[in-house]
Amino acid sequence: MTSDSDGVAHQPAARPASRLTHGVVSFLVLAGLIVAGVLVGAATGSSGQALGDVVASLGHYARLDTPDASPTDIIVWNVRVPRILLALLVGTNLAVAGVLLQGIMRNPLASPGIIGVTVGAALFASLAILGVPEQLGWAWLSTLSLPLLAFVGALLATLLVYIMSWQPGIGTSPTRMILAGVAVTAMLGAAQSFLAVYFADRIQGVVLWLSGSLNARSWNHLPMIWPFTVLGLSIAALIARPLNLLQLGEDSAASLGTNVQRVRVWAIVAAALLTASAVCVAGVIGFVGLVVPHIIRTAVTRNHAALIPAAALGGAALVVWSDVLARQLSEMPVGILTALIGGPYFVFLLYRKKLI
Repeated sequence: MTSDSDGVAHQPAARPASRLTHGVVSFLVLAGLIVAGVLVGAATGSSGQALGDVVASLGHYARLDTPDASPTDIIVWNVRVPRILLALLVGTNLAVAGVLLQGIMRNPLASPGIIGVTVGAALFASLAILGVPEQLGWAWLSTLSLPLLAFVGALLATLLVYIMSWQPGIGTSPTRMILAGVAVTAMLGAAQSFLAVYFADRIQGVVLWLSGSLNARSWNHLPMIWPFTVLGLSIAALIARPLNLLQLGEDSAASLGTNVQRVRVWAIVAAALLTASAVCVAGVIGFVGLVVPHIIRTAVTRNHAALIPAAALGGAALVVWSDVLARQLSEMPVGILTALIGGPYFVFLLYRKKLI
């Protein structure tokens, strides 16, 4: 307790401690949601197993190659665990990509799905799956892996948005980038529709994939995403402080020693890597990169050093629980469920920003 010159006693401010406690509690809640989602996801499927048997099987991975491996062990480790891990990584990637894009644009409406990153990755991945490069005589493109082709598509879409929003002598602005992103998303979506018509005889599998599903995913899909997750998260961690300074405005950030354009480039590269790899293994799962960062920023913290890991946990929890619900609804695509959640939330944001 302290006193001023008039002898009036004052209690010391406790806001920093309460803020820290709130942050710790938020992280624990998010981690708890993930743990619960993993356990429920491991116990959810067409063949019913008791939760106790599933929990016991989670400790039996070393027994899978032995004759005493139970059917529950095999189902849990060969079918459900890889699907759960992919759901966690996809949610992490999309949420962190949303944090990065919202940070550099200083706009809560920015997300991989809104500014064209997702559809760019999906378009190039679709071209590869349909064998279009070979038909055009560009067989060398087939030597690139699907994640790299999707990354190229995501990066080109983002670059197009950047070019369209650029004004000589002024540069870009968050509002122009959002508007350009909507236009690019519409154009690339039209190209995707053209593919659906032109390749109508073999587009069915691609259409199901584009709807955003984790059905029939296996351990073979993990190498398509986890290296890009590690790389993208590493870049995000390195630019967390410059992103905080960027929230003060470009001029203020530059006066404090931040290279604004460099931060934007690295954030765009990381967002493209994270989004492209998520699209490769799960198709188009929308609104995770919009809803999760905005909720975490409002409810937990605005400091990107804590916002990035918190959003990663939030995105992982959202997708893993959406996938659990999707399995209960006859393998409904996860992308449909996240759209049912994110669509109304996007309208709410538009009303809150008085844009509609």
